[in-house]
Amino acid sequence: MRDAAPQLARGFVLTLEIAAAGTAGALVVGALGAALRVSQSRPARVAATAFTELFRNTPPLVQIYFLFFALPEIPGIGPALRLPSVVAATIGLILHQGAINVEILRAGLEAVPAGQREAASALGLSRFDQLRYVLVPQAVRISLPALGNNVISLFKNTVLVSSIGVLDLFGAANDTIAQILVSAELFITVGIVYLVCVGLLGALFRALEKRAALAR
Repeated sequence: MRDAAPQLARGFVLTLEIAAAGTAGALVVGALGAALRVSQSRPARVAATAFTELFRNTPPLVQIYFLFFALPEIPGIGPALRLPSVVAATIGLILHQGAINVEILRAGLEAVPAGQREAASALGLSRFDQLRYVLVPQAVRISLPALGNNVISLFKNTVLVSSIGVLDLFGAANDTIAQILVSAELFITVGIVYLVCVGLLGALFRALEKRAALAR
């Protein structure tokens, strides 16, 4: 374990970077998709629904494999879209978890009291300003528990990136195991690291939920 520590530390840093980028990207995708899902434009609703159903209902590993292995093989446009493994893996996580965020935030938007919408309309706010200043902030507070669960799910799903050669924490552990042929200590260590990190994330989101409840 002492000899493997530097490689595991580098892998853990990369895991945190992928998780942070994935969380930010998934939130952006979720917010945009949810806004389209409740849009008055039928084509926008259909497109957002199709995106959500496609990426939410297919395994994230399949999406990562498609982006890394299959996308470059598409005639004409594929070679120009050959992505580095880290980028392909991160985009795959963003699309999958972002599609889940779309549904979470859509439900949150629909849970905002109708009186809030009517008041925003009475003030003359545009549809965009209603979403920005009135609906989305309240929807985020309502959806915070589910969003927290999705962030934790994304963090745990970072182990999938090692399947395309990314040396995240799990990938670094597998690489070390292949060299020294010892697995128990490394897998136990990786499990403990994920357990601690998920526990800290859970505590963070519980604190945010309490703060949001007090701010109402």
